[in-house]
Amino acid sequence: SLHDALPIYTIEKYATVPQACDYYKLGRNTLMNLLDGTGAIKRFGKSVRIDIPTASKVLDTYID
Repeated sequence: SLHDALPIYTIEKYATVPQACDYYKLGRNTLMNLLDGTGAIKRFGKSVRIDIPTASKVLDTYID
């Protein structure tokens, strides 16, 4: 599973897009397309963050 290969740092809640791409081993466009409209993409002004708990729930639905 994804959680077997955790990086040195653990992300509790919000990750930058590059951190999230690294965490899920997905490209930026793939990640953003999968998460679009799910509420996992948070925008704080120009800063974009990925809500990791929400993103994990969404991405879990793609795993058979």
